[in-house]
Amino acid sequence: METVKIKHREFNIFTKQSEDIYILERKGVQYLGTKFTPKTQEAKELTYAVRKISTSGVKAPKVFFIDEKAGFIVNEIVEGEKMSDYLSHSDMSEDMYEQLFQNAYFAKISHMTLDYSPEWWLVKENTLYYMRPMFIIYKKEKDLTERYLRLWFNTSELANYLSNLGIFYDKSRIKEEYSTNKEIVLKVCKYYR
Repeated sequence: METVKIKHREFNIFTKQSEDIYILERKGVQYLGTKFTPKTQEAKELTYAVRKISTSGVKAPKVFFIDEKAGFIVNEIVEGEKMSDYLSHSDMSEDMYEQLFQNAYFAKISHMTLDYSPEWWLVKENTLYYMRPMFIIYKKEKDLTERYLRLWFNTSELANYLSNLGIFYDKSRIKEEYSTNKEIVLKVCKYYR
C-alpha cells in the first residue's frame, strides 16, 4: 500500500477519490486528504480558507493537519446526505434552520461569505456541515438572506436549482407564495442575527 508523510506522520493511501482527494488511513482511523501544489497562490488561498473556516465557529469537518511543504490537508471524514438531495424529499427541521442561520452568523462576524448553495452542505444526524473549503470576503448582497435563502425552502427557485443538478423534486411540495414568504420572514426574524 502506498504511503505519504504528512507532518512527520505516515499515512497509508487507502483509496483515491479523485485527482486530488484521498482516503488516508493511520492506526486504523480513516481521514480525508486533500492534495495541493505547494507554494502556489491557489495553495495559499486554500490553506488560508481552511484555517479561517475551522476557527470561525462554522460547522465544518475538523482539520487535523495542514502540511504546506508536503501539500496536504487532512480532515475528518463526514458521511451524510447532501442538502440538495435531502431537500428534494424532506423539509428541514427548526433545529436545522437554526444551525443554518448560526453558521451564517459565525461566517459574517468572521468577515466571510460562504457558498450557501445546498449542494455544498451536508446533513449528518440532523447536523449541518459546510463542505466547501472556500469563501469570499463578506458581501451583504451575497449573504444567505440576500441571495440563497429561497433555496432552503419549498420554492420554485429550489425546484429549478435541483432540476439543474439533475435531482428530482416533487413540485406539489411548493406551497402558495404568500405562505412561503411568511414562513421565510418568520425564520429570518427568529434566527437571523
